[in-house]
Amino acid sequence: FFLTVLALSDAEGFIVRTEFRDVTEKVNLIWAYGGASGLKFFRDGDMNVDPESSFYLKPENCNTNRFEIINHNFLLHYGGNKILSADDRSFADKKTTETNNKAKKFNLIGVVPPQSEIHIADANQQISPEKLFESKESTTPVLSGRIQIKSTDPLYIIIQNPETKSTLDYGDASKIFNNAEAFRKLYADRITVETPDPYINALGGAIGIAANAIWENPTFLHGAIGWRMRLNGWRGPYTGDALGWHDRAKMHFSAYAKSQITSPESGPSIPDPAKNLARQQEVLGNALYTSGYICRNPDGKFAAHHYDMNLVYIDALLRHFNWTGDTAYIKEMWPVLKRHLAWEKRNFDGDNDGLYDAYCCIWASDALQYSGSGVTHSTAYNYLANKSAAVLAKIIGEDPKPYQQESEKILNAINTRLWIPGKGWYAEFQEALGLKRVHPAAALWTVYHTLDSEVADPFKAYQTTRYVDTEIPHIPVRAKGLPDDGYYILSTSNWMPYEWSINNVVSAENMHAALAYWQSGRNNDAFKLWKSTLLDAMYLGGSPGNFLQTSYYDANQYETYRDFADQVGMASRSLVEGLFGIIPDLLENTLTIRPGLPVEWDHASLKTP
Repeated sequence: FFLTVLALSDAEGFIVRTEFRDVTEKVNLIWAYGGASGLKFFRDGDMNVDPESSFYLKPENCNTNRFEIINHNFLLHYGGNKILSADDRSFADKKTTETNNKAKKFNLIGVVPPQSEIHIADANQQISPEKLFESKESTTPVLSGRIQIKSTDPLYIIIQNPETKSTLDYGDASKIFNNAEAFRKLYADRITVETPDPYINALGGAIGIAANAIWENPTFLHGAIGWRMRLNGWRGPYTGDALGWHDRAKMHFSAYAKSQITSPESGPSIPDPAKNLARQQEVLGNALYTSGYICRNPDGKFAAHHYDMNLVYIDALLRHFNWTGDTAYIKEMWPVLKRHLAWEKRNFDGDNDGLYDAYCCIWASDALQYSGSGVTHSTAYNYLANKSAAVLAKIIGEDPKPYQQESEKILNAINTRLWIPGKGWYAEFQEALGLKRVHPAAALWTVYHTLDSEVADPFKAYQTTRYVDTEIPHIPVRAKGLPDDGYYILSTSNWMPYEWSINNVVSAENMHAALAYWQSGRNNDAFKLWKSTLLDAMYLGGSPGNFLQTSYYDANQYETYRDFADQVGMASRSLVEGLFGIIPDLLENTLTIRPGLPVEWDHASLKTP
């Protein structure tokens, strides 16, 4: 018995194909469908933030369902009440939301094989398939069907949202399935990886699917399922250029350029009493929300939001220029870059000393606070941005001098005030007040940003990655049947006590760290960490082929989220720029190939558009 389930290519819905082979005696296929509650769960039913039981066929979720059966087609009406079971309500401190849809009603349409016996059954009778099929309609209705298998011809069941496509004919089922499979293959075959390691070879198909899953015209999203919303920054948009979707990358950048505030030029700093003065009041015209700030939604939807997504957005944009060499687009986006750099300087380096404060500008934003000090990771971002702006200015006939001077000031400040020569790594930050101490317990983001933003010279890069070897917790990755080859995954910091976002076990952080190892020339160490992260996420977790957010090894959060954009972006970059070492600089008409392949491999190939 073979079961294939595919998403539809031209509507919201799915198609199920069943195939029986070598059936020698009477066999019945019994199926059921129902339990549509109309609820929107906390994170759309994503793994471990919503309970697995979100997708169980619960009788209490059937009591607003009403079926209309017309031959082998059916229409399901559902919703209209809030329905939430006790186990859902208690899950993870009520993480499952009871909002919305209190009165809203929904419809789904479906079609089943014409030879099916179908009727409305009782969802409380799920002791066995036979008991369910033989039961009578009740106040908890569920659609049930039975098909006697007489041939090896495939059978299909299709269910879809009529708002996206209103017609459904079983005669088209084979064509619908083939179209869905062709659509799947279009993305699964986009990237191909061939190496001596079968675990790595599966990456191509998985990453093509995941990268498409986080795209929703005109931008990349924050997540494929959970956090399926728009954000201009974080690392998902790196996917576009790394995997050859330069058109999508440009659409993303252009859509958010329309959401950059151009006035007022500056504004007052007003801490929010409702947030214990820890955040700015989210009001357009206040200091953060002035000329240069890029809002979280594209196409000119102006609204204040507490993240500084500018830094990562601009970093991805600058790398886009390196991938494409598009000088016309540089000219078009130059005002966006210019306003951004002025905004960063005004808000985060008010004393003009070359060190920048950090405010909610990287993945670990939620609990990360520095109180106006000079912070390594945000300063590194600003170094590369100014250094790149100087290069771009020359290309389009603008004055490069201010940006060159700022980048030199930043680099000098980092190396004289944040580098700790007696230890051999960059400090996390320097205090703004009091003793102005440098804090030596650097987190993973401090390490990889100094390398990725080209702050560290080769020897400092080596020393900085050695800090990770000796000071950051290493968690063994082990599983039954997996040879113990020293696989491990890193915590994001060695800080205590636990607080969300500052000492987790995060796939994208490990991928970015692996890329830093490659950038420092430590290829074998980079590959070990990189493969360990893939094994943990794609093979040992709850969702095969997943690019997850937090790992199973995260003691407080555990494994969360499928195809989280941050991880998709860093898996894309680390595959292309790290393992295969493809470093573009089309502004100089140069493509550097710096392979990071394990020494024992005798071949490797990567195909991308």
